[in-house]
Amino acid sequence: MSALGGGKANELTIQNDMPKHLVAKGWLIGKTENFNRAIALYTEDLLGFVKETQDEQWQKFRVLSPTHPEQHFLERVTSPLEKTDPNSSSAMRAFCTAPAVGRCEPAKALAA
Repeated sequence: MSALGGGKANELTIQNDMPKHLVAKGWLIGKTENFNRAIALYTEDLLGFVKETQDEQWQKFRVLSPTHPEQHFLERVTSPLEKTDPNSSSAMRAFCTAPAVGRCEPAKALAA
């Protein structure tokens, strides 16, 4: 039992209450099928945000990358995430893909 008086019942309450709280503060709930697990982003949201808030820069980027500018942009955004920090342990470079069953896989494996 945690210091918060936890247990599974408390964890379930938090899991249910957190999305409700975020939605009440203006967050949107995404659809699972639109989430790109390989890069851990909602690509449509990222591209929409950049195009809406930085149109002039986006147009310049399109000129520099006329073939598949969206894909090229996503690659530019995610490439630093794929570089390994030699000072971090392999556990720090992994993230859980199925936490409910306790299985974690390295990020590289997810891109395959």
